[in-house]
Amino acid sequence: MASTATPSTDAARVGGHHPRAHSPGTHRTRRTFGVLAATLLAGAALASSAGAATVGLGTLGSFSVLGGSTVTNTGPSVLTGDLGLSPGTAITGFPPGTVNGTVHANDGVALQAQADLVTAYNDAAGRSSDVTVSADLAGLTLTSGTYTSATSLGLTGDLTLDGQGNPDAVFVFQAGTALTTASASRVLLIGGAQACNVFWQVGSSATLGGATTFVGNILALQSISLVTGATIDGRALARNGAVTLDTNVITRSVCTTPPDGTGGTGGTGGTGGTGGTGGTGTGGTGTTTPGGTGTTGGTTGGTDDTGGTTAVRAPKVTTGAATGVGSDTGRLGGTVRPGSAGGTASFEFGRTRDYGSRTPAVKTGKGTKTIRLSTRIKRLKADTTYHYRLVVTGPGGKRTYGRDRTFRTGGSTTTALRRPNFAG
Repeated sequence: MASTATPSTDAARVGGHHPRAHSPGTHRTRRTFGVLAATLLAGAALASSAGAATVGLGTLGSFSVLGGSTVTNTGPSVLTGDLGLSPGTAITGFPPGTVNGTVHANDGVALQAQADLVTAYNDAAGRSSDVTVSADLAGLTLTSGTYTSATSLGLTGDLTLDGQGNPDAVFVFQAGTALTTASASRVLLIGGAQACNVFWQVGSSATLGGATTFVGNILALQSISLVTGATIDGRALARNGAVTLDTNVITRSVCTTPPDGTGGTGGTGGTGGTGGTGGTGTGGTGTTTPGGTGTTGGTTGGTDDTGGTTAVRAPKVTTGAATGVGSDTGRLGGTVRPGSAGGTASFEFGRTRDYGSRTPAVKTGKGTKTIRLSTRIKRLKADTTYHYRLVVTGPGGKRTYGRDRTFRTGGSTTTALRRPNFAG
């Protein structure tokens, strides 16, 4: 039986953070703090322990947008991934919109994608609920699981999804009717959660307010509308109705394998010889498969005469959203967990995915603590879409990249840079 998560003015904790206070409205008699907190935590524990499989998308994986009746765009929207429509045939507004993929207007590919959307929608809608949530998700931090509202779902602020160190954590949201976000609302990912594993099953239509930063795959029975400046790291997939865009960025999400693997079995002592007790003999030359089990051979030298067995923890790099974007300036942000090797961090940016410009590099240090990086870039070209990503360069020149993201300037020319600042 589903738990009930109805935030009230008693600040209940879900996943370790205090949700924003909300009026209970027409809900039945308000629970006391102790009962509510226990219910929320029990529901969160149930959700995170379920280990549910992701919702299969089939051929939808290559799409960023799929509509049923029409797809209409206004302004310089940027879609990374295929654009499809079926059974309708009217796709308008490209250009000025840009599709970094293939357009499928009521062809065999779009028809199959719609069939796969029906399957995915039914999968998400048919899952047993772990927690019943109130209409507004703002202020909550949720772990993996299936969250259900018999009516609508809304977001008027920040919602945080915590993967708790599991990159395969799956989040499914079931809205009986509509999904609506207020302007500048955000869905944030922490703890290794990935946008590819977030699903919003919507019983009618979805509307994302202006400048909303949204994460996940929207599976709507009817239509999907994005107000000016809203972005999606995921997909907008409408079964029967229209998809309406206005100067938006939608990037199809792709699951990635974490770079941290299990260290290989220690070698028998390489070039470092047999060093004495407490020595630093060099391990064998074995490799480590990302996210998997390393092959024979250590990745670093050990502390005795048997060779190394300790794996090097690779950095985790996340490109954040651009903020403060004007006609000729903007601020780039992101986070870095340096890992055991350390290195330097910088942003690559430019008008294409070749980038061409880079901010000054800053040392990241070493360790597992996540640090924030931001830098302002100036004298950009007006009315232009820029690509950017955060890059960490480790020993030997090995690079780890955050994903490509975009922003668009509003209105003067070139590129002076301010040195980035870290905040722990």
